[in-house]
Amino acid sequence: MAVRTDRACVIGAGSSGIASCQVLNARGVGFGFDCFEAGSRVGGNWRYLNDNGMSSAYRSLHINTSRQLMQYAAYPMPADYPTYPGHAQIAGYFDNYVDHFGLREKIAFQTTVESVEPRSGGGFEVNVRAVDGDRRTDTYGAVLVANGHHWDPRWPVFPGADGFTGRQRHSHDYKTPDDLADRRVLVLGIGNSACDLAVESSRTAAPYVRSWPSAAAPTSSRNISSGCRQTTSRPRRSRTVHCGHSGSGWR
Repeated sequence: MAVRTDRACVIGAGSSGIASCQVLNARGVGFGFDCFEAGSRVGGNWRYLNDNGMSSAYRSLHINTSRQLMQYAAYPMPADYPTYPGHAQIAGYFDNYVDHFGLREKIAFQTTVESVEPRSGGGFEVNVRAVDGDRRTDTYGAVLVANGHHWDPRWPVFPGADGFTGRQRHSHDYKTPDDLADRRVLVLGIGNSACDLAVESSRTAAPYVRSWPSAAAPTSSRNISSGCRQTTSRPRRSRTVHCGHSGSGWR
């Protein structure tokens, strides 16, 4: 076991992880660092079809805050980017970011952090596993956890779900509306992802009901189209149920 109490461990090479690496690298705070990423590329949730299996991005995903607000102060987005870039542009921006600051060679790709344990004498014991199955344990003086939270879908619990004979799917696993063609779809939730899925599925699915609590309001009026309508009645013979992250912070 290597003892590296003068080094920091960064878990994840998504938007927060690579920013942490850049700050540690630029400010010379007395720590070197190692960054571990389960996938083969940077980008985290913004890497569509990420091979780490944890991205919630879908084919039509765009940011819902302007690039001027989302960009890193130390490395602005290209001026020719649209105000609301798509996921491919965001992932490309993250690639350029790590290359500009020379961070790529400091990231161990396809390496999963399996556990982090505090040591009685100080620091943290970090156990990692590479894609080839090789395992190792190192000790660090600090650990920055940047593994996000969208990889862990939150399923609602409601009466009758077990008896529903149609398909149930969480928005985390949604990629395209193609397999919803001619299906009646019920979307549960009124967060960013739920609104996007309601609009997108309305273009391919059979006429359906979009349902939310009567006291709720859409998070953004631009997400609601004539393809969905508000109701408090129970839909009949829905064939697909989508559960969205309510207020998840992504669209």
